[in-house]
Amino acid sequence: MAACDQMKRRAEEMAGRLGYNTACLAGLPLEESLDLGAAAGLRGVELLSFADYRNAVGPVAGVFFDRLTAQQKAELVALIEPFDNVSVHAPFWDMQPFSPNPGLRDETRRQLRETLRTAGEIGASTVTTHIIPRSGYQLQEYRADVVDCYRDLGDVAAEAGVTVTIETGFPVAMDDFVSLVHDIAHEAVGANLDIGHLRGIMSEEQKRAPDAARMYNDILAAHIQSLGPKIYHTHLHDIRPSDFRDHRTPGAGLIDYPRLLTQLLAIDYRGLLVMELDEPDGLPELERGRDFLLAAIMAARQAV
Repeated sequence: MAACDQMKRRAEEMAGRLGYNTACLAGLPLEESLDLGAAAGLRGVELLSFADYRNAVGPVAGVFFDRLTAQQKAELVALIEPFDNVSVHAPFWDMQPFSPNPGLRDETRRQLRETLRTAGEIGASTVTTHIIPRSGYQLQEYRADVVDCYRDLGDVAAEAGVTVTIETGFPVAMDDFVSLVHDIAHEAVGANLDIGHLRGIMSEEQKRAPDAARMYNDILAAHIQSLGPKIYHTHLHDIRPSDFRDHRTPGAGLIDYPRLLTQLLAIDYRGLLVMELDEPDGLPELERGRDFLLAAIMAARQAV
């Protein structure tokens, strides 16, 4: 009975950490996207700390955190007041943190540091980053620089009262990604488990196989097991089986959500769960994803 009550409590807490990235409502200004998310009953939001970029649907709303004045930060805090949980996605388009060009490298790292500091000031809990490969190099040639960079960012994050996460996607190979996160060995640095970004591990032939969904979900389960407590954040969406296109609405693709959520509950995952969708019908699909995930979380507690 005690174990059952514990799982129920974990599931209820997990449901309270469900949120969305404002890019889910592409084409809308920031204030409207925040108002709609709050009105939809979502208690978490992920802000974009960059502006004037587009996803597959249209322009995404955000602001460059390193350029905000004190007044603008106060206004942003007021806009996100309805949300219990706030995360931030750091700039990644046009960023070159490992470039041999010192101007590009130093400016990128300055922006990342300032993003972390501002995230702490507005009350966010975590900041997602991408490892941007050094053009023309193999990872092993600059891996030590990646480790040093993230240890530095971890120090800045810890001082700011946030964590910094590396999003699934690069390094592509699961073992390389996991070993890098563990080798950074910083309390404030962890992984953002983006559940659709392991597609690159599978060959085109495997993606067309009858058991492609099973293979992908096995890879995802192994990834979670390997990262364990270093999973600090998650991005939730789905993968369309016909073409392996990701960022679809949860429940509409091949992701085995009962298995995924059961595994996260079993490891007592305490981070946020943020939907990251590229759907033309933004708000209806966001609400559909919300309903599916809340039901799936409640169902998963029975399986743990």
